[in-house]
Amino acid sequence: MQQHEAYAHVPELAAKTLACAVIKQALADALDPTLPAEVRRDAMSFLSGNDWYRQWCSVAGLRPVRLLSRHVVA
Repeated sequence: MQQHEAYAHVPELAAKTLACAVIKQALADALDPTLPAEVRRDAMSFLSGNDWYRQWCSVAGLRPVRLLSRHVVA
C-alpha cells in the first residue's frame, strides 16, 4: 500500500477491508428500491467507474472494472 501512505497510516488489511465494504455498500444501495432515487443514482454513478470508485478499487487491490454501464445511470 505504498502509494496510499500519504493519506493514512493504517494496516493494509484494514484499508482493503474498508475499501471492499465501501464497494459492497454501493452495490447494496444501487439495488435497493426502498432507498431514495438520489442515493441509488449516486451509488450507480460510483459503480459506473467514477474517480472515487477507481480510487477505492486501487486501495482494495482490485481492477477498476465498471460494475454498471454509464447509460444505466443517465
